Amino acid sequence: MSLAEAIADPTRKAALTADAIAAVEEEVSDLSGLKGKAIGAGYSSVTKVKPDFVPSNIERMMPMFAPVIDSRLAEARTTGDVPGYFATNADAIAEEMLAITDKRAGEANNKTAVKIYEKLRGSAKDQVVNAMPRVAQLADAHG
Repeated sequence: MSLAEAIADPTRKAALTADAIAAVEEEVSDLSGLKGKAIGAGYSSVTKVKPDFVPSNIERMMPMFAPVIDSRLAEARTTGDVPGYFATNADAIAEEMLAITDKRAGEANNKTAVKIYEKLRGSAKDQVVNAMPRVAQLADAHG
């Protein structure tokens, strides 16, 4: 089974979305230092103003991320060590995922969201690389 197939099945998509939301929340809560506090405060503000922001963006981005993650997951499974593969290839996988978000930001009409994205983009790769264990776990569980 693949993430693309999971997204096409409403029951599996709901479970994947719920787990992805939980992973994002865990990732944000695990951040530390000034940058972590700033990201946490921003996350809290956004979710208070627009509670569906994270779920709607996860659902919107999943079909775009699925082909990248599915190809990496297939390769990872041949190694027998999905978490290890994702950790070893975290930089490349992060770049592939960020290329998708960069493209999406370039097409977005919401100038405020684009401005926030551009402000955070410089540190985004580190955040995605650090999140790779959770990405691997989600992919392996749902893909």
